Amino acid sequence: MNKGKNCFFAILVFGLTMAVFNGMSVVLAVSASIGGGIIQGANGVNMTYDYLMDHMNFYSVLVYLIPLAIFGLWYYFAFVDQKGTENSLSVKIKKLDITGCLILVVFTFSIQHVTSLVMAVINQLFPQAMETYTEMIDSSGITEYSLMWVVSTLILPPLVEEMIFRGLIMGYLRRTGMHWMIANVIQAVCFGIFHQNLVQGIYAGLLGLALGYVAYRYGTLFASMLMHLLYNLFGTVLIDIESSIMPDWMLGLLIFLCVPLTVVGIVLVYIKTVNTDKKQESKI
Repeated sequence: MNKGKNCFFAILVFGLTMAVFNGMSVVLAVSASIGGGIIQGANGVNMTYDYLMDHMNFYSVLVYLIPLAIFGLWYYFAFVDQKGTENSLSVKIKKLDITGCLILVVFTFSIQHVTSLVMAVINQLFPQAMETYTEMIDSSGITEYSLMWVVSTLILPPLVEEMIFRGLIMGYLRRTGMHWMIANVIQAVCFGIFHQNLVQGIYAGLLGLALGYVAYRYGTLFASMLMHLLYNLFGTVLIDIESSIMPDWMLGLLIFLCVPLTVVGIVLVYIKTVNTDKKQESKI
């Protein structure tokens, strides 16, 4: 009975996620149109629409606020507010010491550059999809750096998406007795579908696997949230810096070197978390 219930909740979370995020876009568009129409008539409708399109980071913040409240509370009461859990928060956080964080920095750096390799492959296989994706990114405001950009890119997506996919969905699947690797693949596929376009869907799915691995090994969403934040940071600011100061051949070499570095990162995460677990066991 519990197995079926937890499986149902995992499906429900994903369904609500798609509904809420898509619904928020519709609600914001309608609200902006109505508000603008009330203020300045037909011109006001166009004015508010143009404002949102010209301030996509602000728009993104608005889209994430309701999901933050809904899924944040859901995750807290379903997985955090548990009495008598074996692994306390203080024990889990010990895996995220300076060494643990540095390993995540290296791991995320390598994965971000491997993403460039994946994008090159996608561009060869699906050039039209890549062109559509590029146009979407150019109009998204993702490289319009500001305080609002920090909130819309580095804070809200890692916070909300980690609670949904690595927290609720993967958590409920694990409660069914499912092996963590299978649960990780399922949530990663859901994470890819969530982005609703082929290019992002592919690389987000691969990133989801890494985030799920990190969340499982470290035993806390703080790890995957940090990694998610770093991935978004490296994919914008760092890539812009590298593109401006490094020649193409050096960038290409860096990308290929990051393939084995990703494997090293996987191993380092494993070694770090295993050693921390052993130290905790020796103290008991």
